[in-house]
Amino acid sequence: MTGTIDHDAGGVRWSLRPDLFERRDELFGPDGLRLAEWTAGGQATVVKQAHHRAIYRVVLPGLDFHLKRYPAGGLVSWLQHLVRPTRARAEYERALSLAMLQVPAVEALAIGEPRHGGGASFLLTRTVPHTQALSEFFETVLPSLPPMRETRVRHRLARELGRLLAKMHDAGAVHDDLHPANILLRLVEDDEPLLCLVDLLAVRLGPPLSAAARFDNLVIFNRWFALRSDRTDRLRFWKAYDAVACGLAKSAKPQAADLEVRTLESNLRFWRQHDQRCLGDNRYFRCIRSGDISGHTVADLPPDALAALLADPDEPFRRPGVHVLKDSPSSSVVELDLPGPDGPRRVVYKRFAVVARSDPWAALFRPTPALRSYVMGHGLRLRGLPTPRPLAVFHRRRFGLPREGYLLAEKVPDARDLVAFVNDLASKPASERRAALRGLIDRVARLIRTLHERRLSHRDLKAANLLVSHAGWSLARSAKVWLADGATTPDDEAAVWFIDLVGVRRHGELSRARRVKNLTRLCASFVAHPGFSRSDRLRFLRVYLSWGLHGKTGWKEWWRAIARATAAKIERNRRQGRVLK
Repeated sequence: MTGTIDHDAGGVRWSLRPDLFERRDELFGPDGLRLAEWTAGGQATVVKQAHHRAIYRVVLPGLDFHLKRYPAGGLVSWLQHLVRPTRARAEYERALSLAMLQVPAVEALAIGEPRHGGGASFLLTRTVPHTQALSEFFETVLPSLPPMRETRVRHRLARELGRLLAKMHDAGAVHDDLHPANILLRLVEDDEPLLCLVDLLAVRLGPPLSAAARFDNLVIFNRWFALRSDRTDRLRFWKAYDAVACGLAKSAKPQAADLEVRTLESNLRFWRQHDQRCLGDNRYFRCIRSGDISGHTVADLPPDALAALLADPDEPFRRPGVHVLKDSPSSSVVELDLPGPDGPRRVVYKRFAVVARSDPWAALFRPTPALRSYVMGHGLRLRGLPTPRPLAVFHRRRFGLPREGYLLAEKVPDARDLVAFVNDLASKPASERRAALRGLIDRVARLIRTLHERRLSHRDLKAANLLVSHAGWSLARSAKVWLADGATTPDDEAAVWFIDLVGVRRHGELSRARRVKNLTRLCASFVAHPGFSRSDRLRFLRVYLSWGLHGKTGWKEWWRAIARATAAKIERNRRQGRVLK
């Protein structure tokens, strides 16, 4: 290999740059790489570890590098390496090629391959100082910056990302795993971003990309940002890409709009493929069984935390002094403290009763209400929509059929339902009350619009099933409200959460009639509320229909359809003697 010196150590043949070869005694011992010594001495730390690879950062005097170890793969891996290079060599050569093409990527220092095949292979790359993954920066650092600086960084970052991808595509490079965790970022003087590609095994090299191939790769990249950035920043990215890229004939706007449509379609496919992941045994979830009880739980919930509930699922509902949220023939809900290694956490525990003899048999044809709530809870969170994290679901079983269901979920702190929150605004001064109410109307309208754009509906979308909280963001970073336009709810404003997800459904295409039904149910909750006027309802509809983007055309048809359906709902409840909530 040009510019390198070979060195054998511990059954591994290394190709080292001359400066590393001079330090070979520091890098290698009688048994090969001194990784065990570095780990014991604190010079090596684990960055990422999985069954297919392990990544370490090693800091030695005058040398800071990342070590990637690809483990041996057995006979199949050995046979594969007879006809193709090891993964370490493949990534090493891609790094060298990108450097020749002047595409910013990590600098390769050395590779190590087994002398006789079948063993582990190694890759050394120079550590890029003072960087972090773009995904981590975007979710943790960027929101904490002062508003003016945050805006400046966002704008410059969007433009620099557009230039980077255009340069990469013009050079004939495609990164098939192109997400922000595989891009490193460093802010230099005056907040100018410097970007660097990592995880180069997924890079393919060839001639400059066609327009179709560019779009396919941009869709992969845009899937993450479509949920976490606003439209103007994505358009800014596209204009920077279009200004640098060669061979794109169309104007920016039609292509940018097409990219948004194709990104949504790609995300919809991705979400559908992962909706059932919460019912399997994997790194995020696990199955549970205890006697006649079986179910599913998140992987980070200690088994001991559920031991008492699995032994007697109904005990919390008989517990003296327990905080009861709901008690009806169909379900009961209580709050309780769940023990854990970091102390107790406040959770909501719901029991779904068997109200008809046909309920266990119906479970043969469709999921039970408890299971639907659990699956759709994780489904909403996967789509960037806010709902308390479901922790576990389980059922009593008799003759193989599920009976009573139990759902455990995190509690949103200091939360009130939407009507109670609006009623509390009455104590504020008039001007402050109107400003708070309008802000809340806008957030709820954007949230429901996003729910529908992501092909979900909630047939029981009443005010009691929307919680409002100022403190809810501390539950989990992944539970932030990523709205359709990429905006998030600031920490000092109230966040709105979906609960009671039995009525949530996934659709291939969400019809207008279904959307009207959802809006009607929410409208009925406020039809007699003294704090809401017709102008407030019009404001809600304006935001939901996104007048600023799509114009006013057709809003009167929506208004009349919702009004007719709301009147029918009120009359139906009156005939049945049911209170409208």
